[in-house]
Amino acid sequence: MNSKILPKVSKLPLPTDSNRVREILRLLDQDRDLPTLSPVVERVLQRVNDEKVSIRELAEIIKNDVSLSFKILKVVNSAFYGFPRKISTLTQAMVILGLSAVKNLALSMSILEIFVQESMKVKDASGFRVFWERSLFSAVAARRLAILMKHAREEEVFIAALLQDIGILLLIKHMPVEYSQVMEKAQRSASDLTALEEDSFGINHAVLGEFLANKWRLPRTLTIPILRHHNPDVTLEKLDTEDREIYHLAVFVHLSSQISSIFYDEYRHERVLRLKESAARYLKLSAPQIDELLNGLADEVKEVATFFGLPLEGTQNYSELLMAANIALGKINLTYEQMNRELIAAKRRAEELAEQLAEANRKLQEMANVDGLTQVFNRRVFQNLITREFYRSHRYGHPLSCIMIDLDLFKQVNDNEGHLVGDQVLKEVASLLLANLRKTDFLARYGGEEFVVILPEAGTKAATTLAEKLRRVVENSSLDIEGRHIQVTISLGVSTYSQEFPISCEDELVQKADANLYLAKRNGRNRVWTDDNTKALKSASVETPSVMEKAEISS
Repeated sequence: MNSKILPKVSKLPLPTDSNRVREILRLLDQDRDLPTLSPVVERVLQRVNDEKVSIRELAEIIKNDVSLSFKILKVVNSAFYGFPRKISTLTQAMVILGLSAVKNLALSMSILEIFVQESMKVKDASGFRVFWERSLFSAVAARRLAILMKHAREEEVFIAALLQDIGILLLIKHMPVEYSQVMEKAQRSASDLTALEEDSFGINHAVLGEFLANKWRLPRTLTIPILRHHNPDVTLEKLDTEDREIYHLAVFVHLSSQISSIFYDEYRHERVLRLKESAARYLKLSAPQIDELLNGLADEVKEVATFFGLPLEGTQNYSELLMAANIALGKINLTYEQMNRELIAAKRRAEELAEQLAEANRKLQEMANVDGLTQVFNRRVFQNLITREFYRSHRYGHPLSCIMIDLDLFKQVNDNEGHLVGDQVLKEVASLLLANLRKTDFLARYGGEEFVVILPEAGTKAATTLAEKLRRVVENSSLDIEGRHIQVTISLGVSTYSQEFPISCEDELVQKADANLYLAKRNGRNRVWTDDNTKALKSASVETPSVMEKAEISS
């Protein structure tokens, strides 16, 4: 046997969390309330494989279940088989049908009885009813396919298709609420049911179905199609005769599942197309042959349900379903152009909103980063920038300079000209400073009338040269504000981080620039003060100004 091609459950790769799957199977194995076959059917299954068993012996075993005997005779004499004359005894039925057919018939009766019994155990039996109706639909469809393909084991195909979703019975029984949600999702979409089950429970109904079939000691001709009915693909050349036969059974069951989905699920057009593609691939059947097979199928299922004592609720025929689907499709096509226009308009509105949102975000970002009066960076952004640039300079050994700038005697401007004019002076000075910086420099308002400049890659000489340039530009500019010519000057403190002037952190760099600024103001204002000036001052034993002195100088 080629068990690697058609594996038993013990060799099947578990779908997701293998530990969880084993735990589920272990719990089910210990569940005493699992569905069981009737004792009579179990005895039939045990004895039918015995080459010495006689037809009379099997008939005597089945006669012990009067209800089962009656149902078998009823089905044998129905249009399901269409025998020309009435069959009155089980022995006669067995002679005509053969032991295997009677065994499968008894097994079918027992399984349908299980479906009914399980549905009676719950208050809301709608899920069970849909389940066994759909199972019967698949069984009749599979038998039709087998007859169409002139397959000799049409009875076994019927029972395999009837049992293919037996694992769903366990999921409905043990997880009714959760599984009803999975079923609804599968019916409303084109998603694969087994994939949805594995996502929700870590196991699918095909694995559970084979597990239960093995518990019932059913033959491989049934257990393997149950396991493989969602994916029957194998390499035929590698199969021996028995496994090749089982493969064909799995294909019939696989197609029967696709057929039942047409009658019970949505997206019927898509499901019909998928069925026709599968039928052409596996059985070389044409689209007209599939249409012919589907026509009248619902009526046959209703008739078979009656034979088996299971009244089936109204199910539409294939032609009716197709007509309803075409009407729905026509309505969709009629509104497609309008929907397309609305979609284009909605897309345009969405693009406009996206642009407006981007502009609003840009303005918000600007408001968060830019000083509202002078339109240069604010102090918060300066702190982030000086930290970043100091880290880069420290890492790569490049110089970094900082210039602190303060307007000289700015309090007098506010007192003499008014705060509105003072604000305009700040804006004009900020504009002058910004226009004369390098593209790589950063200007920020530090607070009040103070500004600060960060100069990446600039040593003491370059920073001093730039500071002197800024001083001269402001000094030589006459600010025309509200018809008045206002002249202001600035004082600048320069500090540099480099190999010659090592500094431990960015705060120290800023503090040194600030100290140099106030030395510039104390030594006459309108000037640039550098670390070199401070060094020379210390050599001359001149003390740097105190905080109080700074305040006096600033004013």
